[in-house]
Amino acid sequence: MPQTLTNADPKPEVIQELRSLADKGATVRELVVLVQKRVGLNEDALLPVLWYFMNAFSLTLPEVLPIREWLGTKNDKEIDSIILPAIEKARTR
Repeated sequence: MPQTLTNADPKPEVIQELRSLADKGATVRELVVLVQKRVGLNEDALLPVLWYFMNAFSLTLPEVLPIREWLGTKNDKEIDSIILPAIEKARTR
């Protein structure tokens, strides 16, 4: 059965938790798992994860799209090397 979001606005408490975890040096996997668990998503749910990353870190869709290719893989070093610098760069904007 497909999952649907009943409210398109991200939960502020999840946004804050994402930012806090990122500040503590969390990996992309840890951040994704946080969104999936707190919002009640399946492991393969992609769009809400992208939406939360965009809102929490002021990232653009092109900046978060690499998560789409990574989700379901074990290649954490590669995704961390792409997304974590983008998060850091967005903080300085």
